[in-house]
Amino acid sequence: MVQGAGAAGGVVALGEMVIMDPITSVINDELCSGCKVCVSVCPYDAITFDAEKKISHVEEVTCKGCGACVAACPSGAAHQNFYLDSQITAEINGALL
Repeated sequence: MVQGAGAAGGVVALGEMVIMDPITSVINDELCSGCKVCVSVCPYDAITFDAEKKISHVEEVTCKGCGACVAACPSGAAHQNFYLDSQITAEINGALL
């Protein structure tokens, strides 16, 4: 947390802007089983495990939206912003035609 605050302070001091990709992963707290599979597959180290709540959490600033956690999540708790499973299935079916 301290490193994040320091980085944010440095950006503000320089007057720079951080542009984030809107397509990031999100983990539904109610569905997360705490298995930590998402933590192990994230290539950007954008997912942390909250030991107190026993759930995973995505740091959206670090997340690049690759979807590795979404594909690996056995409980279906991980998903990407702006993408529903039905939309992805429709894209795949459209590509197969």
